[in-house]
Amino acid sequence: MKDVTSTSVNPFKEDPPDEAAVKRAAVDAAALQFVRQLGRDLAHGEFDLPPFPDTPLRVQECIRDPNSDIHALAAIVATEPALAARLMRMANSAMMRRGPIEVTDIPTAISRVGMDMVQNAAVSFAGREAFKAPAGSPCIDDLNQLRRRSVMVGSLAYLLARRVRAIKKADEAMLAGLLSNVGKLYIVMKAADHPELFVDREALERLVGQWHTGVARAIVESWGFPEAIAVAVDEQEIRERDRLAPADLSDLLFVANLVARAGNRAAEALGELDALARMRLTGEELAGILEDGQEELESMVAAMS
Repeated sequence: MKDVTSTSVNPFKEDPPDEAAVKRAAVDAAALQFVRQLGRDLAHGEFDLPPFPDTPLRVQECIRDPNSDIHALAAIVATEPALAARLMRMANSAMMRRGPIEVTDIPTAISRVGMDMVQNAAVSFAGREAFKAPAGSPCIDDLNQLRRRSVMVGSLAYLLARRVRAIKKADEAMLAGLLSNVGKLYIVMKAADHPELFVDREALERLVGQWHTGVARAIVESWGFPEAIAVAVDEQEIRERDRLAPADLSDLLFVANLVARAGNRAAEALGELDALARMRLTGEELAGILEDGQEELESMVAAMS
């Protein structure tokens, strides 16, 4: 008789581990480790922050110096050709251009856009320099996409700020928009040390969504920007607000982020937002502002990208 015991299934033998379950466990472990470290960094203010790049820092210091002038600022901008080119494009954009005359020198460009807008050009440039990933990093595409989104949000915030009476400084609104994604840039760059997180995009997006505003505030404060900017990037995703109060930078960022993600056509559907009520705008009025300013918006995004 044939011995079947040698070919029968051992009931005590464990099944091989499920490959998906193993990957899931690796992602969960990496996410837990990452979150714990991020929480400790936030609690103790011990971020391993990239330094604010030298040329934008000198631009910032020059603008804050009451004794500086256009020529001193122009001399600093001229030391960084990429920044100078960005400033020239901004000065000649449809949003900034006045009449048919094209600006061809840095002092005239500064005179046209204003010194605060030069700071915005420098911050846009700094966002590219401060958050650089090594070749082959899994986060390169994410960083590039976030930079483009920051430019779009900053340009939208500027466009809206010029129509909202409660906002006194449109240049500051653009600055807040340019810095709105800085927390995401930091988290994504740090997450590259845990490649497992880039396998599960939903896990990475949850991490970014949970932490980015607090991280953004810490970075903005560390880099020495005004408190109003720090508050705006921290509160940019707060949906429920006092509808009767005047608008602030957080409202502009909330709306600008929605439009940047969903497109201009979604504007009319945003009429019930507390942020729009505080801006004293209806969804239809928002759609009109975006339609009227489309050429200006596109020109500014192109100038800073």
